[in-house]
Amino acid sequence: MTSRMKAVVYLGKEQIAVKEVEKPKLKPGEVLIKVHSAGICGSDLGIYAGKHPRAKAPLIMGHEFTGEVVETLATESDIKVGDKVTVNPLISCGNCQPCQTGNAHVCKKLGLIGIDIDGGFAEYVKVDAAKVLKLPQDLPLDVACLVEPLAVCVHAVRKSILKAGDTVAVLGGGPIGLLTAITARYAGASRVFVTEISESRRDLARSLGFTVIDASQDPEAEILSLTRGNGADVVYEAAGVPATATLATRLVKITGQIVIVGVFKEPAKVDLQAVNFRELSLIGVRVYTPRDYEVAIDMLIKNQEIGRVISHKLPLEQAQEGIELMRGTGHSMKILLQP
Repeated sequence: MTSRMKAVVYLGKEQIAVKEVEKPKLKPGEVLIKVHSAGICGSDLGIYAGKHPRAKAPLIMGHEFTGEVVETLATESDIKVGDKVTVNPLISCGNCQPCQTGNAHVCKKLGLIGIDIDGGFAEYVKVDAAKVLKLPQDLPLDVACLVEPLAVCVHAVRKSILKAGDTVAVLGGGPIGLLTAITARYAGASRVFVTEISESRRDLARSLGFTVIDASQDPEAEILSLTRGNGADVVYEAAGVPATATLATRLVKITGQIVIVGVFKEPAKVDLQAVNFRELSLIGVRVYTPRDYEVAIDMLIKNQEIGRVISHKLPLEQAQEGIELMRGTGHSMKILLQP
């Protein structure tokens, strides 16, 4: 087995290259995964733009990935060579107050594979065996690449006050928005509105059975009209842009809840007077717990149509093209790199 591999290496602001690098060498407790698919995430775009506060070049990005175990030094793990797997990429310290109180997903020093250490945009990646999750043999490895982003959405819905029969509005119809809409319906929402600017994304959301609203028109008037003037019980903000932060307080019912799922790159205006006068609940969510991962895998097993969120599958050599597609005008959804 050769000691070299191909990888997409982040070299600095808006610079990546496909390079031959050393294949990872295992330490006790680690496994080596031959990567099948790795998803490009908004966090990767932030790294590429030179805006991520922790990511330092040179770095192999990629925290959403699946593959097959080809080597192991984890003698006490039940992970074996030949297993189809995905990975929970969170790295927690285990010592801080959140970690000590069962909230390791919001560790004070939280890190991620693919951000703080090398990740999955490569032919091989090494991972602590404790972070590896076995996948069912009948779940395709490309569809299973959605486990990590879907777990984000599962966490958002499970943290919210959503009850069976509630009406939900999801602001933003990109991969996270659409997966949030799918999860809200799975959790019992009777009606799910998705607001989105991109026509192709609206078409996909509509084909999956959601009530779709053109965000460039007047989503407030339309949602209020469709809810008899009341607004949605729960609003999930999944676009991470200033306009939707302002809009959220106008779309939610009195005493309703707004869940901030999208990651804002800069401070955004929020009408806190509306939060007061309408007794709104406003919460933020970040990543996921191990239980959210389990639920996400179960959802994908039961409904592989979720895989329609994947729009492109590209070889490593086209990583630059994948990044440009994601930074573009909304004609893509989840893009996978496949070594």
